[in-house]
Amino acid sequence: MSLGVCCHWLGEKIHPRTKKSEFINQFDERTLQLSRYRQGKYSEELIKNIYVHNAKRLSEMLPLIRSEGIKLFRISSAMFPLSDQVNKELWNNEEVKKHLRKAGEYVRSNDMRVTTHPGQFCVLSSDSDDVVHKAFIELNIHAWMFDVMGLDESPKYAINIHGGKSDRSSRLIEQIKSLPDNIRKRLTLENDENSYSVVDLLEVHAHTSVPVVFDSHHTTFNDGNLTMEEAFHASVETWPKGILPLQHISNTDPELINGSVMQRRKHSNMIHYVPQCQLEALRDGTVDVEVEAKMKNLAVNKMSKEFNIPI
Repeated sequence: MSLGVCCHWLGEKIHPRTKKSEFINQFDERTLQLSRYRQGKYSEELIKNIYVHNAKRLSEMLPLIRSEGIKLFRISSAMFPLSDQVNKELWNNEEVKKHLRKAGEYVRSNDMRVTTHPGQFCVLSSDSDDVVHKAFIELNIHAWMFDVMGLDESPKYAINIHGGKSDRSSRLIEQIKSLPDNIRKRLTLENDENSYSVVDLLEVHAHTSVPVVFDSHHTTFNDGNLTMEEAFHASVETWPKGILPLQHISNTDPELINGSVMQRRKHSNMIHYVPQCQLEALRDGTVDVEVEAKMKNLAVNKMSKEFNIPI
């Protein structure tokens, strides 16, 4: 394993009116809007059908992804939209589980690695008990999905989150320790641009054994007084033997290199630069790296060719 695609898979299509080529997400995931749900615009049958559709599309797309040589894929956190709001039976039912079991069987039989990345509001370190409670609910749904898929309780199948509210390491440690095994044993922590550098997460790891997902782009904004190489190696050391460390890469758009911090934080369409430490590890096959570029699988293929990295 080496380079991974995040959430979507782009395919080329000719627009019927303009006749111009465009790229669309072939997953065709369907979503729900909270405001419309609260207005009663969605029937339970419609909601259930969306969940069944999304699970089915996952089972159908994995063979396509694998046929292109990709063995690492991040499943979208929007697989079951509003699942924390609706009747549990709408997503936890035999129709949905049938497709998830099929997807999991394919992952296991074809030496794939899948991960997931709950959204920005999944904050275990929040001062608000209500926010933490909602984070537990969200994490439980991600773990439930991996359980149904028959995937090991291991960070190989990472449920990856950020540290959350700054200067709350003790709160984060406390909440991680209280998580059920099917979440905690899959949990990983990613360094971010503002609150938690790799250094900060090393402290959390020391108390919880949760591995650190090194994000090289985030490190350029929040290095914790470590060099890129030091942060890289420190994060790698947090991973258990036998499981390749999971990492992320993204770039600033070349046209925004001299822009504001907000502009430089945005992900570019393609990957233009790979830190030497990550590049060497990718070529050696000692890390798995999810490519967070807007052009998804197209960016992965281009990166593989330009930087001589095996997929």
